[in-house]
Amino acid sequence: MQNTLFRLSLSPWAVCGFFHTQIGPLSRKTGFGLLSVRGLPQKRYFSEQPRIMSRHTLLMANARRAPPTTNRQHWLSTSPRSYLRYHARQNPRKPPFLGFLDKIPENTIFYGVIGLNSVVFIMWFMAVQKYKQEGDPSSVIWMQENFTNSWKNISSGRIWTPLASCFSHRDWSHILLNGFTFFFMAPPVLQMLGSRQFIFLYFGGGLVSSFASTTYAKWVGKNDYASHGASGAIYSVVSLLACIAPTLTFQLYGIIPVPAWLAVSGFFAYDLYSTMSNKNGTTDTVGHIGGILAGIGYFFIRRFRVF
Repeated sequence: MQNTLFRLSLSPWAVCGFFHTQIGPLSRKTGFGLLSVRGLPQKRYFSEQPRIMSRHTLLMANARRAPPTTNRQHWLSTSPRSYLRYHARQNPRKPPFLGFLDKIPENTIFYGVIGLNSVVFIMWFMAVQKYKQEGDPSSVIWMQENFTNSWKNISSGRIWTPLASCFSHRDWSHILLNGFTFFFMAPPVLQMLGSRQFIFLYFGGGLVSSFASTTYAKWVGKNDYASHGASGAIYSVVSLLACIAPTLTFQLYGIIPVPAWLAVSGFFAYDLYSTMSNKNGTTDTVGHIGGILAGIGYFFIRRFRVF
């Protein structure tokens, strides 16, 4: 799997120490040092300038590992860069988009998603209980207006509902099934991608699923159709994992072993058939299809290094 991840240019935690670079001492005669990559020495030529220039270059390259400089070393390397004719070329890397998200611990992301789903589920439970005991539907109506995905909510200005609905579950069976799948499928993908990219994948998959659902509902004339649930976002995680490791074994319901590629293909075929044969079903099969396609699309985007 490591080779596959390397070809995809992903950054799993296990690859952090995969490369080790070390610059060796400068040779006075030939002017080259040793560059060690995984123990394979290669020649790397430095500037053919006086020793003070080469020393400055080495100090710049080893700034993090070099011990505190003495007064003599400080005196030898304090010339302003504007007065040096030869100096190390700087290639500053552009900071990634929303790079601060990588500072969030992976466990925080994992349990944060579970926590948000649990909080919204408790809100649904309390709203339903209030309606059953007091006959007041205001709480249920408020939940439907703010935590379900529908064309009516979006056209009314509640533009947060496509994303908020991805954390919304009303029934015990719904949240337990999605939570079970997320608990076992999300950790390996989160470790491979890191916090920032996993957030992009999960939220992006959920949004693609929501917009696919509302677009299809409007197309078939079901303007009042509303959906909710994390299925689309979770399907994007599952389909990406199947693209990375197609021969990985999935255990359906924790019992039936199925290859990853066959499981995702079966999910896609079943949801596509259900969408075409039963347009009045209660399951948002179009949202499932959108989530699967989002995960596959993310795989090809990373495969060809679009971002």
